Amino acid sequence: MAKRARMRFPRALPDLLQKQLAGLGLAERLREFEIWRLWPEVVGPAVASRAQPLRIINGTLTIAVSSAAWMQELRFLTTMMKEKLNDRLGAVLIKEIVLRPGMIEKAAPSVATDEPAPPKVLSERQKTFIAEQSAGISDPEIRAAFAALMKTSLERGS
Repeated sequence: MAKRARMRFPRALPDLLQKQLAGLGLAERLREFEIWRLWPEVVGPAVASRAQPLRIINGTLTIAVSSAAWMQELRFLTTMMKEKLNDRLGAVLIKEIVLRPGMIEKAAPSVATDEPAPPKVLSERQKTFIAEQSAGISDPEIRAAFAALMKTSLERGS
């Protein structure tokens, strides 16, 4: 069995994960996933209660809008939303925004407490998504850490 080359200095786990994810092409997908977390902050509570991101495919972000009146209003704001989201994401991931009529999930009223919210129960679809995304990572330790990170992120809604 061949010996592995000795590292000159210890490397931080986030650096190792980022390098591994970049090699698999998952880093950009994770950054795209941040859109859902950043959405209310970027567009504000009024727009977030009437429009929500549905999906992003090849740089096209599709947004569900609750009514035709809001869709008309948001058409004028798509360029600004795209710029603000890309700025917050730190890269040009959104090239186009498409508005579609759709149902908007009502967010639960937030109550300030000292205790963190209990973790959400993941759906089978989310569990499958985690398994699919982590399957391409060859190192079992990094794969397990990545899957745990995604699971925690989805459970906490962050």
